Amino acid sequence: MRGLLNRYRQSIALHLLTVIFGFYFLVAVLVTVIQLYKEYENTKKEFYEEIQTLPATFGKGISDSVWTYNQELLRSILQGMYNLPIVVGVKIESLDHKMDLQIGTVFNEQNEVTYFDSMGNPTEQQLFGLGAKSLFDYQFPIHYQGPAFDEDIPLGKVTLYSNDHLVFERVKYGFFLILINSLIKTFALWFIIYFFIRKYLGRPLQEFTLKIQQQNTQSPQSIDLEIPWTDKNELLILKDSYNQMIRRLNGHQHELLKLNQELDEKVKARTLDLEQAKESAEKLAYSDPLTQLSNRRAFFDFGQRMLDQAYQQKMPLSLIMLDIDYFKKLNDTYGHALGDKALQAFANTLQNHLRPADLLGRLGGEEFAVLLPNTAETEALAIAQTLRQQISQIELEHNQQFIQFTVSLGVVESNRESANIDGLLAQADKALYVSKDKGRNQVTAYSEIDHDSMP
Repeated sequence: MRGLLNRYRQSIALHLLTVIFGFYFLVAVLVTVIQLYKEYENTKKEFYEEIQTLPATFGKGISDSVWTYNQELLRSILQGMYNLPIVVGVKIESLDHKMDLQIGTVFNEQNEVTYFDSMGNPTEQQLFGLGAKSLFDYQFPIHYQGPAFDEDIPLGKVTLYSNDHLVFERVKYGFFLILINSLIKTFALWFIIYFFIRKYLGRPLQEFTLKIQQQNTQSPQSIDLEIPWTDKNELLILKDSYNQMIRRLNGHQHELLKLNQELDEKVKARTLDLEQAKESAEKLAYSDPLTQLSNRRAFFDFGQRMLDQAYQQKMPLSLIMLDIDYFKKLNDTYGHALGDKALQAFANTLQNHLRPADLLGRLGGEEFAVLLPNTAETEALAIAQTLRQQISQIELEHNQQFIQFTVSLGVVESNRESANIDGLLAQADKALYVSKDKGRNQVTAYSEIDHDSMP
């Protein structure tokens, strides 16, 4: 022990090593602490950014399940979100509070941490450890989007929760690597200085190491060293090899950046083409090309949903069926071009005198239908009379003369006999038949007709 102490006192290399090692150790500790803190902050930021991507994946399913009051589907979607490794709790708050649901760890109205099981029932705390009660959340609204509505219908909001415990779990391995990395560099530096300082390699090697550490990783540059000899040696060869590698690396990075930019432009162009194709296909599948109204398929799909919703909420719903009088004669007399103009003017007039929530569709030819939510038969008859009067005032110019036409209408309110949209249309069609039989340009309610005299 005394011999080692004497050797230490007589060795400049060991004295320098002690000073450098002590200084380096302090710097390494500080840098390690900063790295650990930055790793935690970056990971927490990544958590929040990952959570912000979840609405794009789950938002449509949540909106559809809330709109249709499908609690089983909503619970399944929330359970799937809760099972994600970045989520500890999910809370749905609908505007009518009929579809409210909470799973996992969430904040209550008093901003207190509460716990719920997969069925939404209160339970005991299941996750323990550092940061388990330190929650942070992200909220996003949910809307229902449909071609039958001009604007999105707000349904409520979703709140996603995560906590610092999950952040610590993710960065735990990174923390360990940072600590190990710091220790390895510390002891490596100690041995390098100890073995090479007496051979006058410590200073140029330290310079070389320092310049490498100072390199901009995005755009590294060639380096130069102040070496006390000019003969070719291993250190100069290492420097030249490093500089050559940097030049090749910069060239490859430039080529890679160019390729990435070209690929990104191609992907954006392709994505835009696909989105436009999708919009065109959806428009063709659900809209009438002449009048731009909902076609028969769209009317039946959305009409059945509105009818089901009216039964669930025990609200009235009425249907008006319309048929242009003598439309075939109009076509034969003045031509199909005027017939198309008549259909377009007819559709525009209906749209201008209906509510945004009403569903208007062209069922085929000159036959149209309107679904009126929250509307009883009496109010529907008044609306039908207004539409009849407005249609009779349409004037179409043809060869310096003005052409007018009328419409016959049948009105029916939903009832037990019309559990589906087909049944409701059949009843409205019977009322429409009576309007035609009475001389056309008439409005007839299904409740007013004599069913025994019907053919």
